[in-house]
Amino acid sequence: MDYAYTGLSKQITAVTTVWKERIKMEPNWTAVVETGWTYKDDESRLVEYFAETERQHPSSARAKFELARALDYLGREAEAIPLYEEAVRLGLSAEYHAYALLQLGSSLRNVGRVDEAVQVLIDAQRRYPELPSISMFLGLSLYSQGNKSEALKIVMRAMLQYVQSSDIERYREAIISYIDEIE
Repeated sequence: MDYAYTGLSKQITAVTTVWKERIKMEPNWTAVVETGWTYKDDESRLVEYFAETERQHPSSARAKFELARALDYLGREAEAIPLYEEAVRLGLSAEYHAYALLQLGSSLRNVGRVDEAVQVLIDAQRRYPELPSISMFLGLSLYSQGNKSEALKIVMRAMLQYVQSSDIERYREAIISYIDEIE
């Protein structure tokens, strides 16, 4: 008998069992989120709904993210920040990881932790360069940090990359040159 194969097989079985249990524990997030946001006009019900969801799924990154998102929506960024951080630490799908980093960066900026916001958003932009919204929020954070030139460059480069327009194409070379000259 090949003992290395048997050991590997047991490890794979153990990991598979853990993931099957985790999948069983996770709800249908589309339904959960849609239901929760029906309460968006009632602050206390919105927060209570997502807080209860998080209590029911205390090890779920997505539950923490959704509660953070609700708090953030209500202007309670200081309460949302640790939940975003925990959701990122626990692990989210790539899509929600990108959203969590963007929303964490925005919340940090809104509570005056601008340097941290810039670092989070630079990391997010590096990981998810295909999402122009991250560049926009990074531009806002850089502006808040007092780095207005870099903020303008980042936003203009994002526009060049993602906005399709014949007039932008006509002036593309000039725009690129002018962006490079911004000090």
